[in-house]
Amino acid sequence: MASIKTIPNQTLALAGVFQAVHVCKSLATTGRCDNDDLANTLRSVMTLNATGVVDAYGGSAAAVRRGLRVLKNQFGGTDEARDLDLARYALSLIQLGTNVLADDSTVEQLRIGISQAQGLDFEVTDPVLINKLADMYRTSISHLSPRIMVSGDPGFLNDESIAATIRAALLGGLRSVVLWRQCGGTRPKLVLSRASYVRAANDWMRG
Repeated sequence: MASIKTIPNQTLALAGVFQAVHVCKSLATTGRCDNDDLANTLRSVMTLNATGVVDAYGGSAAAVRRGLRVLKNQFGGTDEARDLDLARYALSLIQLGTNVLADDSTVEQLRIGISQAQGLDFEVTDPVLINKLADMYRTSISHLSPRIMVSGDPGFLNDESIAATIRAALLGGLRSVVLWRQCGGTRPKLVLSRASYVRAANDWMRG
């Protein structure tokens, strides 16, 4: 069986991380986000038993096209194209995901919670399911460091529905961090493999 520890797989998972934080920033600053981006981010949480990395995103790289574009801007774009907020959120999520994986009780809590969520007969963007995922993030993740502090308009951040959607999207980002780690992703590779990630992102987008 071929190893999943490849640059293309790492790139796809990392695109999932960037798409999740893009959704979070959009919600925090404008009160809304692209519904397809949100749906694909949340859908990845619900596919714990994916046989391949692309299967976690519905079987198509198109599900994280936004994330692939953000990745290209962050790793291969000009200084003007880079978004420091997205970089900060992504790095914090990667560290948080690493800490989650090191905490067996948290991993088990999440596994049980996601299994329960999979049994709910709702679309992934239905408020009932979003609230379920948000509660899972708050009860299972919030005690771990680093805490992800999303900046934005206080009016949006204090809106319960928007805040819940941000937490659910962060859970989706953590799912992609776990995938990235499983594919051989490491902190040094964020620096050393930037050009390779950009090339792989271009390949995914052409495919």
